[in-house]
Amino acid sequence: MPSAIAAVAIARPGPLGRLEWLVAQRLPRATLGGFWEWPGGKVEPGESSADAAARELLEEVGVHVAAMDLRAVGPALSVGPITLELFWAMAPQDAEPRAIGCAQVRWVEVSALPHLRFPPANAPLTERIIALDRVITS
Repeated sequence: MPSAIAAVAIARPGPLGRLEWLVAQRLPRATLGGFWEWPGGKVEPGESSADAAARELLEEVGVHVAAMDLRAVGPALSVGPITLELFWAMAPQDAEPRAIGCAQVRWVEVSALPHLRFPPANAPLTERIIALDRVITS
């Protein structure tokens, strides 16, 4: 049975009305260390994907978003031995992300996403965020 991974992209209003998206850099000693990613991780037995995404966001970057406030960004994707599911939400007003389970965090505009080194399995998720950003900001 494939492992289920749930990730979350949070956005905040940036300068000039553009959104900024929170990305996290993997720890150097981790698999694909130094790559950027959407905060997330393994869905535990008995846990919903949205609950896992909310838990992982809090554990990795210290931002609390309720699972019920997360919206799926398309259907789950099967990528080899894993299934990826991406959620998104606007960041809470008091969100102050920090690197807890990652090397660093960064707010970036959507135009920077194609220039960051994401794991290959994250490419379709990142494309979905780019498309979502266009819809939200148009």
